[in-house]
Amino acid sequence: MQFRIRVPIMLGLLMACCQAPGLAQINTGWFPHHAPLPPVEPCFDPRPILGCYRDPGPCWLGQTSFDVLLLDRSDADSQAIARTRTTIGVVETLGAEVANTSDLGFPVTAGFRFNLALPGKDGCDLVFNYLGSNFESSRTFDGATTGYPYFEFGTWPEDDSMYQTTYESTLTSVELNSRLRHWSHVAPLVGVRYIQLNDVLSHTSTDGATYFDETTADNELWGFQLGAEALLWDGGSVRLQTTVKAGVFYNNLGLRTTSGDIDITDPVTMVTTTIDPDSSFATEHISYFGEINLELAYRVGPHWSIRVGYAAMCLDGVALAPDQFDDFNLQSGIGTFDYGTVLYHGSYIGLEATW
Repeated sequence: MQFRIRVPIMLGLLMACCQAPGLAQINTGWFPHHAPLPPVEPCFDPRPILGCYRDPGPCWLGQTSFDVLLLDRSDADSQAIARTRTTIGVVETLGAEVANTSDLGFPVTAGFRFNLALPGKDGCDLVFNYLGSNFESSRTFDGATTGYPYFEFGTWPEDDSMYQTTYESTLTSVELNSRLRHWSHVAPLVGVRYIQLNDVLSHTSTDGATYFDETTADNELWGFQLGAEALLWDGGSVRLQTTVKAGVFYNNLGLRTTSGDIDITDPVTMVTTTIDPDSSFATEHISYFGEINLELAYRVGPHWSIRVGYAAMCLDGVALAPDQFDDFNLQSGIGTFDYGTVLYHGSYIGLEATW
């Protein structure tokens, strides 16, 4: 099955939601272009999220915000990454587990989020959001006493040098939403979203000079989402609000492993064969995404606000690199993909500007 996103069609669907005339505008002192001004002196309106001076013309032309997030990410399934190493004659075997993927749990990591909102005169806005975060964790092992099984090629690394196991995960999200401000405290959202979750488990020498192997799970999600913004409490210059989004996504999944050529010597014939273990596989899957934000904002001027909040996101039906070793042979392609759930959550602080 081939899946294609056509931008003109998506934009048309978003704009189709903007045909109804705007009534009360949620969280904003904005009023339609060319509408008569309220019979008050020009002053700062302390009520809305998007406050402005009541001057002639459109009350606001846009809004942007930048947030720094301190995110925690859930661990992968428990999978051994190092076992005791024993040599009997010329045969090496692996024994008890020394460490697993839970020992590669990610620390709290900073990410960032950018938002841009462009208003429509009928109470329908276009809202663009970008989010990015990169998680990384590593651990060093002594190759003289530990090792790990590298598919059917036996114990790795081949020598007794120190080696490092690194787990890296990158989350990227781009979305375009249509926001309908037709009610005073709730604004529905409908939009399209692209999410990439790139998961990499690799083994190298501790000095980085020798590359042993790398396994990558690349999830590319395309889909539609629904949601809403809600103003929970308005205290003039302080406001409490929330945003909820959820959607169903097509996941174009690529799974690959790469390594240097491996020389295998038959112990009977003593014939050495060189094998290239590189391989790649692809499949399609239906995945789900949900997000919720709770935010407190304080206005410090007619065009600026400081915001703090808490965000939580959930990805279900995605493949993580360490999870594949139990059910799938990344060299031969035998087995089934393992899909799981990833949770992200943490606090954030940001700055919001309106013009």
